[in-house]
Amino acid sequence: MTEVSIALERGVGFLLASQDYDGLWRDFLTPAGEASEWTTGVVATALHAAGADADALARAGAALVERQNDDGGWGYHEDVPSDADSTACVLLFLERLKADDDVCRRAAGLLLAHQRESGGVATYREPGPIRTYMGVGRWLRFRGWCSPHTEVTATAGRALDRIAPDAARAAWRYVRSLQGADGSWRPYWWISPHYATLQAVALADSLAEREPTLRACEWVAGRRQKDAAFATALSLSILLHARAPRACVERLASCLAALQDGDGGWPSEPIMRIPLPGDVDPDRLRLVRIGGPGIVVGDQHRTFTSAACVAALAHAARSD
Repeated sequence: MTEVSIALERGVGFLLASQDYDGLWRDFLTPAGEASEWTTGVVATALHAAGADADALARAGAALVERQNDDGGWGYHEDVPSDADSTACVLLFLERLKADDDVCRRAAGLLLAHQRESGGVATYREPGPIRTYMGVGRWLRFRGWCSPHTEVTATAGRALDRIAPDAARAAWRYVRSLQGADGSWRPYWWISPHYATLQAVALADSLAEREPTLRACEWVAGRRQKDAAFATALSLSILLHARAPRACVERLASCLAALQDGDGGWPSEPIMRIPLPGDVDPDRLRLVRIGGPGIVVGDQHRTFTSAACVAALAHAARSD
């Protein structure tokens, strides 16, 4: 076995060992608690792509179906109102798992309800439920959280591609309009462009939109890679969607394998940001980890970062 295939096998083992008793994966400790439904959708999708243990995936799928909200969606965890990002991530997994059509249609219905006339998809449709959950009054605005977000729209577009292809195309038109001059996409919920760019490229690839993926590939190639596992994994996935030269892919895959920790996971760092609900453009504000206008957090259990790495290495193995 090559170093990359060994790293993939060990990464799968790490994620399977991190699954909780109830079938879910939990990470990202925030003032709202740890994520569970959202993270499970992402981790389980990566494991499915890597051909992981079917029983573990079936337990995750059953747990998510059991927790589907009345509105058809899922949230950050079971006590938080449904949001489009969590719902899209769970739906992408359940579609792979060939879950009950009614479950998937209800989830797609929530995503369609969050889609604006522009084609963009807002994380929260309207502020009422999340305001009630947070226990805040009408003085706190939610314009930011209830506006369309690039990475959420792209992920929702991917999840809708099979069930509502016209909506997926509308999502792509919105995302396409936001590609930067350098080929990347700006995020809302993340501190670097890598996550939003990968989601946009994955949607473009599924719709056979070649030119934007090549521009994103040029953006990755022009960046100096730092020793950060999450960014490296997302960069590798972007190159794979863009059908980059094999030598470039192998070089980055080897770098990713070399960053792996001894237990099979990958090191994490603060990667996700939570802007204040009213902030439409958090890039204009300085975020700090504690206090200030927002919060920046990492996945302390390393499951989200490791899932990104496993997904990238599994994609590389399939394309070899």
